[in-house]
Amino acid sequence: MEKQFDREDELMKKLLNEAVTDKPSAGFKSRIMKTVEARNAEIKPYEPLISKTGWTSITAIFLLSMIGLSYLYADISLFNDLSFEFPHLVNMPEINLSRSMQYAIAFVALFFLQVPFLKRFLDKEY
Repeated sequence: MEKQFDREDELMKKLLNEAVTDKPSAGFKSRIMKTVEARNAEIKPYEPLISKTGWTSITAIFLLSMIGLSYLYADISLFNDLSFEFPHLVNMPEINLSRSMQYAIAFVALFFLQVPFLKRFLDKEY
């Protein structure tokens, strides 16, 4: 098996030695540079992927969700008089999810939240 690879290696070396490299004409570089300079390429100013209003809204959503989660799972509440429970007329099923499943759902939601931002960015760039 090694003899086959040795023969192929020798054949490749022989072919590469026989091959002649092409050399560009004398004015090739100057012609390329002239065409590049003629294009008058615009340099776009830096534009962040997520704008300031986007970061503000993401921060507000994050803070509100953290405050809401801490309120729901806290034993002691600051607002004893307020009740955010649904009326007893509506029978909502109780869903018990493990902590890891809650994290998984949150990360998938954040992933799907990022997709429109990334698509818009890629559409602008390309």
